[in-house]
Amino acid sequence: MRSYFILSICFLFLVQYFVQAPWLQLLLAAAAIIAFIGSITLARTVPRIFSALMFAAGIVFTVLKGQDLNAAATAINSNLPLLTLLVLVPLLSIPFKLGGYFDSILVYLQRLNNSPRKMFMGITAVLFFLGPILNIGSIRIVHELLKDLKLNASFLAKAYLVGFSTTILWSPYYAAVGVTLLYLHVSVGSYMSYGIGLALLFLVSGNVLFAIRSKKQKQELTEEQFVPVKPIDRKRLRQLPFIIAALMLITISAESVTHWSMLVLVSLAAILFPVVWGFATRQWQPLKRQITDYRDKAVPMMNNEIIMYISAGFFGQSFRGTSLGDGINTFMIRLSDISFLLFALFVLVTMVVVTFIGIHQVVIVTILATQMDPAALGTTKEILAMVIMLAWSAASVLSPINPINLLVSTLVKRSSLQIGIRDNGVYLLVVCTIGIALLTYFH
Repeated sequence: MRSYFILSICFLFLVQYFVQAPWLQLLLAAAAIIAFIGSITLARTVPRIFSALMFAAGIVFTVLKGQDLNAAATAINSNLPLLTLLVLVPLLSIPFKLGGYFDSILVYLQRLNNSPRKMFMGITAVLFFLGPILNIGSIRIVHELLKDLKLNASFLAKAYLVGFSTTILWSPYYAAVGVTLLYLHVSVGSYMSYGIGLALLFLVSGNVLFAIRSKKQKQELTEEQFVPVKPIDRKRLRQLPFIIAALMLITISAESVTHWSMLVLVSLAAILFPVVWGFATRQWQPLKRQITDYRDKAVPMMNNEIIMYISAGFFGQSFRGTSLGDGINTFMIRLSDISFLLFALFVLVTMVVVTFIGIHQVVIVTILATQMDPAALGTTKEILAMVIMLAWSAASVLSPINPINLLVSTLVKRSSLQIGIRDNGVYLLVVCTIGIALLTYFH
């Protein structure tokens, strides 16, 4: 029943986006509050505490500012575009799963089993392409493919986090990019060149660092360890980049033509893509089973995300215009006047520290982005977005209680601190140094 209610909120948001009826806005806010109350008891302790505090603070700020019911409803609904994206995007994985694309990826990865550098490059490249579509689920899928290869835990921790950290930087299908572009009012088209450039920097740097460390390891495959590749596997692997590129191109082009929110366009694509695939293949029964599985298993697991996104959005919007919010804005402007490098380091360190103590990045980004004025900071919206995304990516890898770090830690059976700091600390230090230097130069 909860799954139907959460999905109903997503569809109601999409309707409200196009209809723009005040009564729908109020109905949507009421539904969001019900979802928040229903999910908070099922969430983990840390997100539950912080979400409750943020929601209560949002109420206090709203009352002190003397805002009416419509303003409060708008604030409560402010992060529903992101929540809708988060809930619906897993639907994109269904055609790839039914089409056998994951099986074909496994065949190619198995061929690299005795070549650490090639295997590392293969895993990071797969996550670079699948991450934007499948989000955090791409790590779980790749691990399921590789579980029988008995790969070293430290090796997997590096490969998974290097590969997925690139997704956080550029994918319009990922909530991190969505929330940043939403609050800074940046179009995906103008952001993509920056995002992909920094993502490729992360990908290349991670592979180079691994290659330097693994120089003494044997790189040749023996002939008997090659896995035969069928023509259908070659066909699928050739098709996969084009399908992903087509999805990206369609949504980006639609944004430039319609000027609709990219979050809405991606959510619509997530609904339509399985339907189009069903018409093309006529495999309606397998498709129905996968959608039922998604409804019954994936949607009910999103309690932490539901309460964090709703409360962070409400808090961030109600916080705007307060004396404390204005003080944060003034502080950041003064910091930027002294040095943009100092400002970028402040954002990076703040994001990492706050995430380390258990607060999700969406909270600090909502607070900072709603108070930031790129013109007052003396920079462009795109550069400011890149600074935030660089900090978000680093915090996701380092924080021992971030969902991405926790997932990898669980899969490879190493502690969160080990995989964050010991396995990937040098990598993050290198890419963050290069990234901030480049952003400061272009700024």
